[in-house]
Amino acid sequence: MQIRFERFLSTDSPKAIKASGYGYLNGINYMAPYKLGGVGNLCPNASAGCIALCLGDHSGQAAMSQLVKDSRKRKAQYFMKTRAEYMAEFAYHVRKAINKANKLGLKTAIRPNGSTDIAYEGIPVTVEGTVHRNIMEAFPETPFLDYTKNLKRFDRALPPNYHLTFSLSETNEPQAREILKRGYNVAVVFGNGLPETYLGHPVINGDEHDLRFLDPKGVIVGLSPKGHKAKKDASGFVIRNYATHNA
Repeated sequence: MQIRFERFLSTDSPKAIKASGYGYLNGINYMAPYKLGGVGNLCPNASAGCIALCLGDHSGQAAMSQLVKDSRKRKAQYFMKTRAEYMAEFAYHVRKAINKANKLGLKTAIRPNGSTDIAYEGIPVTVEGTVHRNIMEAFPETPFLDYTKNLKRFDRALPPNYHLTFSLSETNEPQAREILKRGYNVAVVFGNGLPETYLGHPVINGDEHDLRFLDPKGVIVGLSPKGHKAKKDASGFVIRNYATHNA
């Protein structure tokens, strides 16, 4: 197998680093979001506010380095054009992360969608000659987690080690309320600090770590705006008027 990316999973983003305090090495897979890879839409349910503020393009390493943006575009093209090879390399790097975590005395957690919204539960992967239905099945002892705006993903039988958190935007509050009624969690970006409750559910601090499978069920995962654009957002993606929605 040809390895195209020596650095496939990021383990040094601020949230990934926080995971070590909870006993985990957190590997996050970043690619060019939305249509920025030039090979299709990797965030099909993204709202206008989400696109404008995307963490994969406007904050963190992507905001600071053109090299990072170019690498993420190449990875998006890799995924879209030669998916079997991409998945095989993804699995290689998951194994590499597991080995590194073991040496550090940590467990491993993998986030396939750091800046995209791809239904990885439906993508097969071949590992050492064995075909698995998805990468989660290939590593059943490793927890995987993602945020998504795709409501339909919650209607599927997800792998038991894959935890999804619904992500609120300025256009999908009805879907978020439905997800909460079903006992799942919803991530919300709050612009003026975290309220105690929102949409009738308790709010927890989601900035403490990215290990969403550790969260209690039926809660709002409160996040702070990341990047200068998000801090000034007026699209409605970043929630500022808490009282009007807290019922």
